[in-house]
Amino acid sequence: MREKFNKKQIEEMLNNSVDEIVEDSCDILDEFGNIHNINEVIKQAETDVKKKYTKVNFRWSEIEIARAKKIAKELGMPYQTYIKSLLKQGMDKDEKRLKQM
Repeated sequence: MREKFNKKQIEEMLNNSVDEIVEDSCDILDEFGNIHNINEVIKQAETDVKKKYTKVNFRWSEIEIARAKKIAKELGMPYQTYIKSLLKQGMDKDEKRLKQM
């Protein structure tokens, strides 16, 4: 049976996974020592949180898109999800750094 998480738990896992390294298995370790599959967490977060999404367009070289697709495929996730996760991690890190200034 699939484990259910509430919105707060999902947000805490995503916030606490910023510094975690996602390995080939796509598993992350939360602050309680539990192992979760990042793909399942992302799918559930998108379903359970039901955020309203805004489309974002930006220009990027074909080489960078190809790199993102290759890495995402090796991690076993869609490339757009991979790019979004990297952007979120970068923003979280910058927000944390700016708060310390």
